[in-house]
Amino acid sequence: MLRLRHVDTVTASELKNMQEVLVSKETEVVRSESTARGLTTESHRLQQDLEKVQQLEGKIGAELSTLKEQVSTMETELLTYRDLDALRRSADDKRKRLQEERLTLSQRRDSFLQLLQEMNQKHEALKTKLQENETHAQLTNLERKWQHLEQNNFVMKEFIASKTQENDYESVAKVVYQQVADYNKSLIEALQNNRT
Repeated sequence: MLRLRHVDTVTASELKNMQEVLVSKETEVVRSESTARGLTTESHRLQQDLEKVQQLEGKIGAELSTLKEQVSTMETELLTYRDLDALRRSADDKRKRLQEERLTLSQRRDSFLQLLQEMNQKHEALKTKLQENETHAQLTNLERKWQHLEQNNFVMKEFIASKTQENDYESVAKVVYQQVADYNKSLIEALQNNRT
């Protein structure tokens, strides 16, 4: 009742002011929620950007380490290549050593070729001497005859085996004897049946 009385005492202008305050407060709440959502989205985006930056930082660190190693290698090589006289001496020494090795290998090749030629000549001489040898000729002829006889022997064995197989009548005889026995048995049974 007291509240109702209190509400009745509120004037229209106060009510209007209160409604305006309420609307402005609601608008502020909506703006705050929108701002909070925007800040959350921005926070996610910034977190992703931070992860990308960290990955990029790792890659840059690895590349920096590689570059430092390359610089160190290049500095070492620069020290080597600055001393051109030493490089020339080294190249000259290597060239001389390779020429000496080439000369040695050429000499060895020539000696091997000469040795090979001598061996071929000896081989040809022995081959000619062997062909002129009467015993060799007889052995060659005997070897040919032996091969011919071996071939004939094989053919004869094959012929004998095929003829033996053709003349193998034992299996046929067994079948015939069995058929005759069966036929005799049938005749005896038929005669006994006729008597009764």
